[in-house]
Amino acid sequence: MISDQQLERYSRQILVPGIDFAGQEAISSARVLVVGCGGLGCPIALYLAGAGVQTLRLVDDDCVELSNLARQIAFTEADIDQPKVGALQARLQALNSEVTVDAYFARFTSDNAQQMLADIDLVIDASDSRGTRSLIDLSTRERQIPWIMGAAVQMSGMWAAFSPGRSEGCYHCLMPDSVSGQPADCATLGILGPVVAMVASAQSALALKYLADPESIAWGRLSLLDMRSEEVQRLNLQRNPQCPYCGPVNGSSPQ
Repeated sequence: MISDQQLERYSRQILVPGIDFAGQEAISSARVLVVGCGGLGCPIALYLAGAGVQTLRLVDDDCVELSNLARQIAFTEADIDQPKVGALQARLQALNSEVTVDAYFARFTSDNAQQMLADIDLVIDASDSRGTRSLIDLSTRERQIPWIMGAAVQMSGMWAAFSPGRSEGCYHCLMPDSVSGQPADCATLGILGPVVAMVASAQSALALKYLADPESIAWGRLSLLDMRSEEVQRLNLQRNPQCPYCGPVNGSSPQ
């Protein structure tokens, strides 16, 4: 049941078709894991806390650096050398005291995946790491938890939502384990702050859409942003019959 205070606080998003009262109640009872508290994770966590997500679980093992401040909008100069999860937790609790924020100063690994994913409804990747995204895909697959990926570098970005057991392609169909080479990295190739914020905003919108109405999501649809040309392309990922995770070899039954 939405209280009078919550009704006032979330009134603008309740007016949005597809959210309304039932959607807000679902959002306000949801538990979301955000993996990474940098350029993607900061705006994602701020938007979800602002929207009233009941519990946000943050996991990141980095500390705030001066070079982060151009795009990691939750932090200030006073946060430099502090763990990102702690600084972000304080910012979120100041924004919305009704939201429970659990902060873990750690990297998301196979050793702590079970703990991080316990009682979670949705996972959002903000890790800036292909290896971590691969682990998120495998860990959420085992537990049948949907997740939303995102990545950005220079003036380009991408995002997609995945749900285990569906007929669409999975993350490993998009990025097989056999892919070699050094992944694109913001520290070496650079990133424009507003571009990473655009990707984070898209991930946040997908998350709120899913929490309010799980049937509203286009699973396995990859969006590719290019701000040089100011274009967004969308591709529907097809299941790779040879994929060792979602193809016939694993005996899964697509929905």
